Amino acid sequence: MASVVSGMRSSRFVKSLRVVALFGHASFLVAVRFPGWQKSQRLAAIQRWARQVLAVLEIEVLSQSPSGRQAPEGFAGLVVCNHLSWLDILVLQSLIPGSFVAKTEVRRWPVVGYLAQSCSTIFVNRSSPRSAHSMVEDTAAAIAQGYAVVVFPEGTSSDGSRLGTFHANIFESAIRARCEVQLLTLKYLDRSTGEVAPAAHFIDDMTLLASIQSVMAQSTIRAQVQIGDCISAQGHSRKSLAQLSHEKIRAQLL
Repeated sequence: MASVVSGMRSSRFVKSLRVVALFGHASFLVAVRFPGWQKSQRLAAIQRWARQVLAVLEIEVLSQSPSGRQAPEGFAGLVVCNHLSWLDILVLQSLIPGSFVAKTEVRRWPVVGYLAQSCSTIFVNRSSPRSAHSMVEDTAAAIAQGYAVVVFPEGTSSDGSRLGTFHANIFESAIRARCEVQLLTLKYLDRSTGEVAPAAHFIDDMTLLASIQSVMAQSTIRAQVQIGDCISAQGHSRKSLAQLSHEKIRAQLL
């Protein structure tokens, strides 16, 4: 028994070292390489890096669609997904690299905040009307520049048992950009049992460090991404677009 525990600790330690090395490499890329790279090169590097981190964490990513649709390459528009964890960003960057809308607190996270800023993350303070207005303008501008902008309109993460209300403000950016809205649904499952993998969820009062340790201790997490409908923003108000997106994603979660 003691040898098993020791082996598990050793495995987590090796994972930790490899993840730290990958974050160090990412810091080098954004500081040295990104300034001279085209957008396509930066996005390809982000996608490769996200896949490498997920591989070290032993998280399998499976994307599927009832209609046979694949994750759209080169998509420029709003990508809407339910929110379960900080892992969501890695998972979605591995499939559809682009920009993210994140709460301002992320900017203060060690290393992660620096990388997020360098990867065109759009930060928003939801309690500030001015910040929310800037978020809409910045998101529409990013889409116009050819980015897929990923948003979690619930505004907070959950355990996936229910889908929170969607904040409608962010959908205004799709209307202004006259773009499509790609719907995604994300679940974390234990690939050995097919059941929900709660260790992947980042919820309630859990600290980021505790969540990372929880993920590090697992080796059977599967991120299952369902590629849903692509909705045109044309003819919608932000409220109707938010409501339709919510209904379709909630139906996928059932």
